[in-house]
Amino acid sequence: MANILVLEDSPPLQSFLKTLLKASGYDVSLCAKGLDGFALLSEQQFDLVLLDLGLLDMDGQNWLLEFRQWSLLPVLVLSARDGETEKVTALDNGANDYITKPFSANELLARIRVLLRAQSSPNMTLQCGDIHIDPHKHVVKKDGQSIKLTKKEYAILLLLFQQKDKVLTHNAILSQVWGEQYINRPEYVRVHIGQLRQKLEDNAANPKHILTEPAVGYRLVD
Repeated sequence: MANILVLEDSPPLQSFLKTLLKASGYDVSLCAKGLDGFALLSEQQFDLVLLDLGLLDMDGQNWLLEFRQWSLLPVLVLSARDGETEKVTALDNGANDYITKPFSANELLARIRVLLRAQSSPNMTLQCGDIHIDPHKHVVKKDGQSIKLTKKEYAILLLLFQQKDKVLTHNAILSQVWGEQYINRPEYVRVHIGQLRQKLEDNAANPKHILTEPAVGYRLVD
């Protein structure tokens, strides 16, 4: 049974979506704020996000940009913004699909089925030694045991996996995980790399996977 997170600030539409999705056999969690959505995503495993662009605490486009720094979970945008520019921007920011309000229940369910099928078809699990990461489900395992990471830790690990065997500089990690304003603050990265090693390495003091390139950055190796 797929677990769907709905980020929607309209109570009537929240009620409609919850009723529709539950009747179709899905588990549903509801949030009206983007930050609450991030919190749920860090605590639970979801298969799909339905995202309204007009959240209570932030614009959905900004939420999408931040989310794509650390997850490849499919996102279906639900929005009353029907302009072509808004749609293109959402897709460029990482949305998998975009449906404008008002929409029919049948169309929404069909779009959801397509995204869930696409997600379950390929094996997206990435591996480095005994460390596995599933970018779609936002799950990290070591020796088959789930490891709980913070958002920043997960974002750094995903970057390392995406650039496996290549050196990632401090500033490359800072710009992609924290933002351009944090350039030249390598201590931020060092702290989080240390935390990752404590959680994922057999010996954090002598790591075999997350290696340091002195004065440059870090590299992930088997």
